[in-house]
Amino acid sequence: MLKQFLDFIKKEDLFKRNQKILLTVSGGVDSIVMCDLFHKAGISFGIAHCNFKLRGKESDGDKKFVSALAEKYNVPFWWKSFDTKPYSEKRKVSIQMAARELRYDWMKRLAKDKKYDLIATAHHIDDSIETFFINILRGTGIAGLQGVPLKQGVIVRPMLFANKKKIRDYAEAEKLTWREDSSNLTDKYLRNNIRHHLIPSLKKLNSGFEKTITKELSYFKDAAEIFKSFIEEKK
Repeated sequence: MLKQFLDFIKKEDLFKRNQKILLTVSGGVDSIVMCDLFHKAGISFGIAHCNFKLRGKESDGDKKFVSALAEKYNVPFWWKSFDTKPYSEKRKVSIQMAARELRYDWMKRLAKDKKYDLIATAHHIDDSIETFFINILRGTGIAGLQGVPLKQGVIVRPMLFANKKKIRDYAEAEKLTWREDSSNLTDKYLRNNIRHHLIPSLKKLNSGFEKTITKELSYFKDAAEIFKSFIEEKK
């Protein structure tokens, strides 16, 4: 998996080996595997963790776990807690959107202050497919049909070459430990509903669903780039 990781970074030109990357680490299996791959690849990185105060002692446990992980890899560690619910109510946005805004705003400021070149999140293929359906249901243009973008300003997603199964298999094979987020088990959020019900139904209809939709996402990405280039040319 390490070779696939490095080949993917090189192929997509996500970053150079000598750049410093700030990793967003929740403590879940995806970000734990991302940390392990960065460490084994010898890429300079630091770890940042957000506590959104949504799961009480479980959230506090995540922070302690990630802090210990940073010590294990001997890398810098930063964390910040947020009053997510009040922020969500004040801005009239969902809890998930509030958490997203708070996380990215803080991490961009942190990366700039600590002189990191880029920020890496652990989004993978399954996340991208779920995002595609979320955007379809909420209404979107061609940009939203690409799923999770590989690059977004200073944010890069070096795990988009792998699906959840591959990530979990790697973690188990390497005997890594991680934290399970209990909120992932509920159908309270739209993403979880799509993950638990819609996608399994589509896989029953098409056993090659993941491969098919991943290819379609790449087509939408190409189309969006052509569209953007055309508009810029006309401007």
